[in-house]
Amino acid sequence: MLMSDKAPYIPSIALLTFVLEEHHCVILEDWIAFFDHPIAELVVHFGGDPGIAARVRQLCEAHGIRLHDMGMTTPQETTEAEQQLLAEQFDAVTADLGCVVRLDTIPYRAGQKAWQDAALALMKETGACFITGSTLPYRADRPTTRPGFMLTQSISNCFLIIRPEIWKMLQAGTKESESKYGRFLVEGAAEDYVAENDLWGLRLVNRDDIRVFHCQEWGLRLLRIRDSFRKGHGISSFLKGYQDDYLYENARYYMQRRESALRRARIFLGYWRRRLFSGS
Repeated sequence: MLMSDKAPYIPSIALLTFVLEEHHCVILEDWIAFFDHPIAELVVHFGGDPGIAARVRQLCEAHGIRLHDMGMTTPQETTEAEQQLLAEQFDAVTADLGCVVRLDTIPYRAGQKAWQDAALALMKETGACFITGSTLPYRADRPTTRPGFMLTQSISNCFLIIRPEIWKMLQAGTKESESKYGRFLVEGAAEDYVAENDLWGLRLVNRDDIRVFHCQEWGLRLLRIRDSFRKGHGISSFLKGYQDDYLYENARYYMQRRESALRRARIFLGYWRRRLFSGS
């Protein structure tokens, strides 16, 4: 075979996540199937039920994935110590790229709709330092030469492909990051860093045939939401507009329950706290 006939190198990818309940393995398998090429590694902290780890090991054996068992965690710890847990996970990655996913976030592609090669090629072409998704575009996002992708400085841990060393660099944030973001520090620090240093990433834009929705549902109801999502029920309003219009107290999620009055009050107070810290 001539040198020019060699197949292009495909960067290997590790999935990084928290599997807190056994039914979350259904969403994890959706993520494994979402990529064009086989996932190389799974780096995971488990919930306390022994059945979770057993089922994940079965998944890894079935798909030929190397498992990095990072031990047990709790929902509270994944919120309050997210940065520390993700740092441990990225330290364990030996693949070229890490892909952080949350299992209250559902991916879908019609048939075997390809996207990974185009995304990685565009990432190299534009110098983008990450690939993300799970929301509508922001008004500050910029078009690219390829439909279905935009340049962005917004980052979501619901779906984030990034080199481990780049992730660690972005976590430096700015001097104000820690006081501004609280439990949202991981995403907030990264966004502060990319904005201050004029760095950009790629957004995989949601559309009918390929989409990633953050549902913010962790219980068994998640599986009913998944079924509707995969059938395309009620998705059209989540495929148009700008995420800027759905922030803080205006946040919305696919098939969301109506928030309690207390929850809405906390969101409202959190919104004004961020406004005061940002000076806007």
